[in-house]
Amino acid sequence: MTKASGKKALLAGGLLALFSLSMWATPIRGGWQHLGEAHVDGRADHDKINVSGGPFTAFQLGVTNGSVGFERIVVHFQQGGDQVLPVGAVVRSGGRTPPILLRGGSRQIHSVEIWYQKGKHNEGKPRVDLFGQR
Repeated sequence: MTKASGKKALLAGGLLALFSLSMWATPIRGGWQHLGEAHVDGRADHDKINVSGGPFTAFQLGVTNGSVGFERIVVHFQQGGDQVLPVGAVVRSGGRTPPILLRGGSRQIHSVEIWYQKGKHNEGKPRVDLFGQR
């Protein structure tokens, strides 16, 4: 590899990394905005993702690094009140839940609690990403 081609490769890699990082801070895929993430550490787990950034009308969960079985989701709103969602669905790695509409239209989410478990044959820590739509 020549010195010039090495510099080009380094520049291209740096731009790709910068683009990837900036992608999480902006709305993506049909107006969905990344709001937070959690990892399924044990066979069964429970996590809370704190949310800020204004009102949303719906949310969605994405899964990477293995499949995840969602058992229950509770959305806590800024002005009080909760929305409890018994789910009972498995999402494979690379997939997303269908959009989940928030009761009452556009609302500010304080946090989202998730009860879930690793799918069969997972060896690593599956990651769950929370997305919101305005």
